[in-house]
Amino acid sequence: MIIAILRGTGRNARWVLSGGCILALFLPGISASLRPALPVLVSMVFALAMARIDLAGTLRAAIQPRRLAFLLVLSFLLLPLTALLYGTLGRLFGPEVSLTLVYLAAAPPIASAAGLCFLLGFNARLALEITVAASLLTPILGPLAVALAAPETAPRPDPLILARNLSLMIFGGVLAATLIRRAIGPGRIADNAQIFDGIAALGMLVFVFPLFDKVGALILADPARAAGILALAVTFNVGVNLATRATLGNRLPAEDTGAYGITFGNRTIAMYLAVVPFEPVFALFVALYQIPMYFTPLVLARLSLVPAPKS
Repeated sequence: MIIAILRGTGRNARWVLSGGCILALFLPGISASLRPALPVLVSMVFALAMARIDLAGTLRAAIQPRRLAFLLVLSFLLLPLTALLYGTLGRLFGPEVSLTLVYLAAAPPIASAAGLCFLLGFNARLALEITVAASLLTPILGPLAVALAAPETAPRPDPLILARNLSLMIFGGVLAATLIRRAIGPGRIADNAQIFDGIAALGMLVFVFPLFDKVGALILADPARAAGILALAVTFNVGVNLATRATLGNRLPAEDTGAYGITFGNRTIAMYLAVVPFEPVFALFVALYQIPMYFTPLVLARLSLVPAPKS
């Protein structure tokens, strides 16, 4: 019975997660009760995604000198350099928006980026390498990005404390993933992919709830502001995805441009919600950013931006 439920959840993961965003708005009590556990839940999401990955093999492939240099340069582009751009654009809307966009740029791609690319027919290996490299470097590059790009009038977290908290979440998740993979075995994980999809979807469902703590009240208090922030979230998720693909154009295979679009457009910004003080604009953005992120496969398919299946 439980296995059947997990399989069904795995088959319908995108709908389960999208529905979770809506459900969380109407269950503020659960969101508030789970909010203190958010740092642990961030680690859990990393662990469930990374348990599907051969981290050792990925790292061995990535430490080839030319590949390593490429991933280091790309990680700097993804985090601190993009943070400078986002922070500058955000100043047009005020310091709160600018700081929010800096946190977005200072976050690595979502841990499930490779799985999403595999589902969509993009270069999953490229997405995997980028995600792993950027995630492992986030405790260094994330605080650097915030220090360089955050508005001077906005409150800045202590870089060392921020680095420590990010390290605990990311490396805690990696350690848990390693233990899960060793305990269950990569073969059994691969053979039961749909079951693990279901487990990951349920984990993400639990993770979504604390992101919506106080968000319902914030939306009701100022619906126009919430609508503007949702538009901003769509722009910096779907819009950045499409802009990245358009910038690369036909210079790379479509599978590669798709992978770059996914990694640049889908960021784990929620990790900063777990380690910085509550700020209404930032909290609204993090919650509403989940909506376009979970709808990415449907949006790209609707826009005919998913490669046709190979015969």
